[in-house]
Amino acid sequence: MMRDITNNIQIGELIAISNVFKLNTYRILTLLEKGAMEMFENKEAFHEKYGVKDTYPELEWCELNNGKIFTKFK
Repeated sequence: MMRDITNNIQIGELIAISNVFKLNTYRILTLLEKGAMEMFENKEAFHEKYGVKDTYPELEWCELNNGKIFTKFK
């Protein structure tokens, strides 16, 4: 099931994470809608799901300067 995430993400955020994950913005939107990538509003929400660890070997992730965290499974 596709999810509408367009109200929660800005184009600048897409551009920033596309550089980190080396994916184009369309691919990122598709992965987010399908649940293959996740967006967390803040570090607390990320830690709630994945716990507080030194490393997350199953994830590629980045934290933007606005506090949002984007994750993608390796």
